[in-house]
Amino acid sequence: SEKDFDETDPACVDVMSRFYPRVKAEYLNPGVPEGSDKERAENARWEHLLDIAMRKNDNRPVLTSEYAHCMGNFKEYWEEIYSHPRMAGGFIWDWVDQGIYAPGTNHVLYGGDFGDKPNLKAFCLNGVVFSDRSVSAKYQEVKHTYAPVWITQKGDEIWVKNHHSHLSLEGFSCQYQVTKNGALVQEGELKMPSVQPGDSAKLCSLRDFKAYKNTDSRLNLSVTSQQGVEVGREQIALSDDLYEAGRKLAADAMKRYKSSRRLATLSTAELLARNFSVIPQIFRAPTDNDKSFGNWIAKDWKKTHLDSTLSAIPLKDGEYVYHYGEDGASDKAGSSASAKSGGNIRLRLEVSPQQDGFVDVKATYSFEGNLPELPRLGLMLKLPRVAYDQVKWYGRGPWENYPDRKQSCPIGWYESSVENQFTHYPRPQDNGNHEDCSYIELTNKNGKNALQVVAAGDTPLSFSALPYTVADLYAARHDFELKQSGNPNLRYTCLSLDCAVLGLGNSSCGPGVLKKYSIDKTKTYTLHFKMRIL
Repeated sequence: SEKDFDETDPACVDVMSRFYPRVKAEYLNPGVPEGSDKERAENARWEHLLDIAMRKNDNRPVLTSEYAHCMGNFKEYWEEIYSHPRMAGGFIWDWVDQGIYAPGTNHVLYGGDFGDKPNLKAFCLNGVVFSDRSVSAKYQEVKHTYAPVWITQKGDEIWVKNHHSHLSLEGFSCQYQVTKNGALVQEGELKMPSVQPGDSAKLCSLRDFKAYKNTDSRLNLSVTSQQGVEVGREQIALSDDLYEAGRKLAADAMKRYKSSRRLATLSTAELLARNFSVIPQIFRAPTDNDKSFGNWIAKDWKKTHLDSTLSAIPLKDGEYVYHYGEDGASDKAGSSASAKSGGNIRLRLEVSPQQDGFVDVKATYSFEGNLPELPRLGLMLKLPRVAYDQVKWYGRGPWENYPDRKQSCPIGWYESSVENQFTHYPRPQDNGNHEDCSYIELTNKNGKNALQVVAAGDTPLSFSALPYTVADLYAARHDFELKQSGNPNLRYTCLSLDCAVLGLGNSSCGPGVLKKYSIDKTKTYTLHFKMRIL
């Protein structure tokens, strides 16, 4: 075992450091049989940092000299770092994107754009902040995890941990807010314990706050220093009921539209008569981590034709089979497609009109044969932007987040334009996702034509509302190449609704996605929501 390891680093080394170590949790190993002792090369070459720290034959500090591309599973790294006294932290690669403006423009260029050979393409764009030093969602995740004060829940109690090396929390303050379905209902200040460096203390109990029944109630805590700088924040659920919040917010919107005399609810028959269609979505425009070095996930998607564009299907009951393999891809109605080489994804769509004006939509995904790791499971609605260019939601925000990068995004009520939901990565890729959502509402600038989406299944929704399709992002090499029609009537809002999304991982130059943040192809997934137009 690692604890009985005989070898160690040379005596001249003061600090034991490693490139891109792994955490102890299990990683995805695409193409490797379940239960095999083998590992995919992209994972196997990286050591477990905590294993090195646990070796009994050494006592030198241990750190990672490079890690954390794009911040996937960043929290897990720091839970391990804080778990052992020999762990000394690490250095993120990289602080800033190293893109260069094209002369006289704000177009960001990268490897290969200057006739430079050889080059590493977009590998210079792996910073915590963008080339112009504007902050990103990655920055927010780092800020949250690096906070010197952590707040955690232990049963019915809330504790504060002081990660400062020399400062006590004497003179620090803690403000709190209680929200009810996203609305502020209570706020105040808690007495802050004087916690010594490296120590923990009880801050308060859940019983100190009112938990509103049949609502989604959240406690937001913020610790500030004597200088008024926030040094830690966290959200604790007092009453965790996202679905009830979604139902209540939908009902409140109905009342709001009725009182403003803007209510013109379509009957479900009228809604379905509009010939709404949806586009199944299995693919995402590969992130930098999806592409990465070597033979990684995006190459598997391309090799098995998972990157094929799927046709729209009518919003009515139906069964569809999508075949993916090295022999090609196909999509067929019915249930007769054979797996050949590769595998199939089966989609069963069930659409049921409701008396309250909602249409109940249930999409069930199952799998057979050999498929690559899947990036997402969902549906996309392509909506006219002139009618739907504003979005509100109850879920994680305000910036984009993913299953393994959402610690900095509390659940709450957020509003944005569709344009502002788009993240301008110099190399276009998937962006704008929001996890743990139970209510989404799209309108025009005047707040009319509300399209409501309410989570109705066993799991909340992931969603994005963007001005471009997945195919648009996949085809463009640069952000400035993405174009919108000059005719406002030909611009669209692409509303993606997913029941499962692949995590980001760290594979631009390190280990991949943790298995717990992947899509398990041995299971069946269901996307279940209700939709109504007011």
